[in-house]
Amino acid sequence: MSEIPPKVERISDSPGWWTPRRLALAIGVFASLAVLLTIGDPGITIDEPLDVRPGRTYVATLRARGLSFFDRATVDAVFRDNAEHPPLGRWLLGIASTLGEPFEILLRGGRDPVGLYIRSGRLAPALTFGLLVALVSATAGRRFGRAAGVVSGLSLVLMPRVFAHAHLGALDTFIATFWTLALFSAVRAIEGPRPVLWMGWAGLAWGLALLTKIHAWFLPPLVLAWAFGRLKPVKAVRAFAVWSAVGLSTFFAGWPWLWYAPADRLMAYLGTGVERVSIRVLYFGQVFADRDVPWHYPWFYLAATVPVGLLALGLWGLIRRGPERRFEPFALLMTGSIALFLAVFSTRIPVYDGERLFLVVFPAFAILVGRGFGSLWDRTGRKGRTALVALIVAQGYGVVMLHPFGLSYYNALVGGLPGAERLGLELTYWGDSVDALLLDELARRAAEAETVALAPTLAPDQGKVATTRQLLSKSIIIADQDQAGRADWLVLSRRTAYWPPEALERLSQAQPVFTRTRQGVWLSALLKRPKSVFP
Repeated sequence: MSEIPPKVERISDSPGWWTPRRLALAIGVFASLAVLLTIGDPGITIDEPLDVRPGRTYVATLRARGLSFFDRATVDAVFRDNAEHPPLGRWLLGIASTLGEPFEILLRGGRDPVGLYIRSGRLAPALTFGLLVALVSATAGRRFGRAAGVVSGLSLVLMPRVFAHAHLGALDTFIATFWTLALFSAVRAIEGPRPVLWMGWAGLAWGLALLTKIHAWFLPPLVLAWAFGRLKPVKAVRAFAVWSAVGLSTFFAGWPWLWYAPADRLMAYLGTGVERVSIRVLYFGQVFADRDVPWHYPWFYLAATVPVGLLALGLWGLIRRGPERRFEPFALLMTGSIALFLAVFSTRIPVYDGERLFLVVFPAFAILVGRGFGSLWDRTGRKGRTALVALIVAQGYGVVMLHPFGLSYYNALVGGLPGAERLGLELTYWGDSVDALLLDELARRAAEAETVALAPTLAPDQGKVATTRQLLSKSIIIADQDQAGRADWLVLSRRTAYWPPEALERLSQAQPVFTRTRQGVWLSALLKRPKSVFP
């Protein structure tokens, strides 16, 4: 069996100065700037304190103890309460939060009341998002032409939920980026002239993905299939073995928690993907436990959260055959990576939070979007290309109209947010709708030392983390939902599957005095305790 050279479809235009790589860099910079300029707009989400706090601890401990950071006692103390995820993403958040702290103090006019500086931590995913966009754009441009490269990168910016995640100091944008980097690196290495050698470098990328989130353990079957499809069997096995050895070594070396009692701790970590506290999921009007949601949940959320025009282009990029009437192998690989994740989450593995747990499929879908666009671009004249550009521009509607609540986006197939409300879908799930404008209004309306509770709260001290300096100046600290029945004010996020009875009672007694809405649907609200009911 002879080795199969990589097959690249025709590039539509002469590249000139604007090569796919340079275009990708420009689009990546644009993507990061778009996030950085709006980075403080979403409210603090549930997981951000849980991810930024350990990262700041890592940084502070390393600065204080130097190499003794790696002693067992220190490792146990630092990682014991946050070993459900590997540390790379939290290192990045901690570094960004620490470096950005003095600038945040200067720009926001004072210190963070809880000392986490989450908005500074958001700098890391914002910059990482630019890398992801550039990587997707460069890859699509090299394989399918400049038009495909430009639209592949831009489509990630135009997907409201993907763009929204890039604003948040959590792990999801990191794993989407490092997963994509690991897969693309392995593909390039296998296609190159010295695949065994270059698979060692690609293994480093896999190690970074492994150090970010458990999702990276699903990469080996994709890489192995690509290796056997492109190389002789013996060379494919050797290349895969090198890639695996380097990736696993990087993973082990980068997580000191595993250095001590490695077998027990690795098994405990791998078990966190299936053994955890159940999370309630609202899906078509019914509340499910996370492992009991219907099999079609992930397939629905991919179809319902990508703008319709991009969805159509992606499907065309999937089904279109190449010049020889054959399916293009790289497009099939992208499709396979999407199908693998959606199939995994169609089992009894816990799935919740809409698209969040399988955010890694969106970069692969963006490649298909670019391929579909590029094929149409090559076939049309000036008027047709003008229409295609107008189509892409129109896909930005959701990002603009839903911002800063892009995690609540549903496309036209669902009927937008009003349609999602009618169908009984989750309207918001992570607390981002409790934003600065809502909390500033609370600070303006609340009297000195009045009590305030936040509902729902899915993590301890979530209310305290949301407390602003303006509220503190009135001696107000937001409590968690256990105080909802007694508080003068209730800050309510519309994740109804977790509403406590006190929230329902409060809503039945009085209309919200202030809401944050999009497309006529409210996502968060302020409710005052009615004086006629409570003395």
